[in-house]
Amino acid sequence: MKLPDDIRRILLIRRRALGDALVTMPAVLEVMRAWPAAQVDLVVDRPFAPLFAGLDERLQVRSWPPRAGSWLATLWGGRYDLVVDWLGNPRTALWSALSGARWRVGYDLPRRAWAYNVRVPRNRTGGRRVRGFAGEAFLDPLRLMGLAPGPWRASLGRQEGAAAEIRLGAVYREWKSAWRPGEKPTVALVMSATWPAKAWPARHVARLAALLIAAGLDPLIVPGPGDESLLAALADEVEPGRLAPPTDLLELADLLEESRLFAGTDCGARHLAAALGRPTVTLFGPTDPAGWNPADPAHVSLGTGADCAPCDLRECPVPGHPCLEDLTPERVAQVIVARIPGPRPSVRKEP
Repeated sequence: MKLPDDIRRILLIRRRALGDALVTMPAVLEVMRAWPAAQVDLVVDRPFAPLFAGLDERLQVRSWPPRAGSWLATLWGGRYDLVVDWLGNPRTALWSALSGARWRVGYDLPRRAWAYNVRVPRNRTGGRRVRGFAGEAFLDPLRLMGLAPGPWRASLGRQEGAAAEIRLGAVYREWKSAWRPGEKPTVALVMSATWPAKAWPARHVARLAALLIAAGLDPLIVPGPGDESLLAALADEVEPGRLAPPTDLLELADLLEESRLFAGTDCGARHLAAALGRPTVTLFGPTDPAGWNPADPAHVSLGTGADCAPCDLRECPVPGHPCLEDLTPERVAQVIVARIPGPRPSVRKEP
């Protein structure tokens, strides 16, 4: 099927996690290239909206939940020709149907497929579990629309110059002026764990920072929401200058752009680093690197090969949490140092 060229109003729905929204962005940009005269509305969860605002004059970011007004009136008032729903839950399926769009693209799932007239197979292999990168799956709706996107590549346009700097908070800008990145290669360590099972032990984080310093690098621990217990555990182990201040998403993006490499858990910040063109080293435990780490040498996944992983469980039921507890700081440091060119002391190898 090839959708017509006269589409003028498009609604793109990409709710839920930050990582999902970022991994979908190449597909969003592809839709905008396919219909260069169209006005595009993108629905994302409210905390993530500032990150995507201002990327393109044709892109209107709509936050969910809305602060005021009727969402139904927004759907009807949009007078959309095309809706693409990348979430496909009952609520967003209903939105798609109520929009009245001539073309409604979504996943062929029970109790939801009725809302769409271009239905996308959710599982491309027909099995229950697909070990395929999610970014490529997010391009599947475009292929059914008659587009021919190339291989998935991480991408996120950013506002540049003074306009971007103004959007950064005063506290962050003051800290950044004292930080002076670039004197040594900075490694942004983001060990946030929205699931307890994704958490890497705090003592490993402290040991990794010490190993990177000894190797001539400049590790910076970047906390995220909910990292209070991690920071408390590191208080006596890491000097204060190694801790970044709390950041919003725009400030986090700026910090990652100033860093040479991201290293951390499977979290939204890792997808943001990749979208900004930074190499990543990601510690995978309960989640599947085949589904969430792009097949690109710039992005390395590390795990222990534990028999129980990946399990997709939020809480680890296995004593000792082997999928991450057994992933040593020495091994992680060796990989990080090898990915940053330049002569420096080597990391002591594990016995």
